[in-house]
Amino acid sequence: MVSAMVLPTDWFRSSIEAEFVVERETWASERVDRVTAALQPEVPAEQRLATLVVWLDTWTAFTLPGRTIYLSRRLIETLPTDAAAALVVAHELAHHRLGHVPELSTAWRKVAGIARGVISGLVHRPERERDADLLAVELCLAAGYDLEECLVAFARMEHEALDWGNVDGVFDDDESRSQRRSHPSVRRRVSDMRAHAAAMARGHRLADELTVRARDRRRRSLAIAGGVAATMAIAIIARRWPRGLL
Repeated sequence: MVSAMVLPTDWFRSSIEAEFVVERETWASERVDRVTAALQPEVPAEQRLATLVVWLDTWTAFTLPGRTIYLSRRLIETLPTDAAAALVVAHELAHHRLGHVPELSTAWRKVAGIARGVISGLVHRPERERDADLLAVELCLAAGYDLEECLVAFARMEHEALDWGNVDGVFDDDESRSQRRSHPSVRRRVSDMRAHAAAMARGHRLADELTVRARDRRRRSLAIAGGVAATMAIAIIARRWPRGLL
């Protein structure tokens, strides 16, 4: 069983298993093992990321440096099908595939609490969350899951958010868009995922967007570098430094 394998470099996993109850050999662990394998068919079993069901009070899923995805028992018990669970697992898997999850040195392990906070800030940004959602859609569809069944996970997320009074986390209005949040609104995320699935039917993939973004970043960097070089050249010719340059 994939979830039983502890990789030697997965320090955070060892810490979580020591601190919390991890559910094993139940319907919940079997479901996450099944969907985690289905989402990584091209990866040898010994190299796949694994998913653990952890007994936490919160409705959450997350990942950390290493090769493990974590789902709370409270979350998995609200997801009625493999497809719904697959979208959640695929989102966390996508963070790894997109390079959002940093590798930590041994020194960072000594300050694990601080490290978790820094990692959360690096991973959870609106653009990165959107990218992880879109790649998750690609992974789920490639694995044969139905998109609407997958999106039941977000219907449950919306219900959970509204139950806690987190209206801004659900609706995509002017007020919510003006706030600095780590995640787009639930309804915006669902709309973007449906739009991406439709674009996929025309041959579009997230990799296409990432290529365009990378090209635009290079152009901006070259433009900035060119502007600085021009300023330096003018300063040298004029034999004086412009104010504010140093």
